[in-house]
Amino acid sequence: MKNSLHTQSGGPTAHPPANSSASSAFPGSAGGRLFASRVPKPANLQRIVMVLAIILLALALVGCASYSASRVNYPNATVTYSDTKWCVPRRLKRVLQEVAGQFGNVSVTSTKRWWLENWLKGGARKSWHRKCKATDFSVRANPDQVVRFLKSHPDVGGYKYYPAGFYHIDVGPRRTW
Repeated sequence: MKNSLHTQSGGPTAHPPANSSASSAFPGSAGGRLFASRVPKPANLQRIVMVLAIILLALALVGCASYSASRVNYPNATVTYSDTKWCVPRRLKRVLQEVAGQFGNVSVTSTKRWWLENWLKGGARKSWHRKCKATDFSVRANPDQVVRFLKSHPDVGGYKYYPAGFYHIDVGPRRTW
């Protein structure tokens, strides 16, 4: 059979004859185009790329839902006391453990104060330290985040961050100064 020539928009185009064996020469071909049904169209290709990008992003973020840039868990962090440990109320000990778990090692610097020590440190006359119900500690963390944590904790009454780098917590009424 002869090839027929057609002119469209000024130029000749060759088309295979209708009964040509070229159109079915390859398995899976349709009308001379190889695997035409399996090649995605450009619009579908964009959707596929977008879906794959979303899946990759989701896989990259698996496990990040509990991660916060401001808080990293420190399961091996410790609370060390350079003052008497026996007089710290149990609920404040729990708070200190939680602070250590959230922000890192905690160093307790002041717990029980006698009246003279309290006076020399500039403490309030009715300080909770004198009643053995307060503690001062330090932790290497962002002060705003630690204060936010202490403020939201139900076992903390009074709380304060001092620019010298330590925190005060006690079991008194809810307040800061």
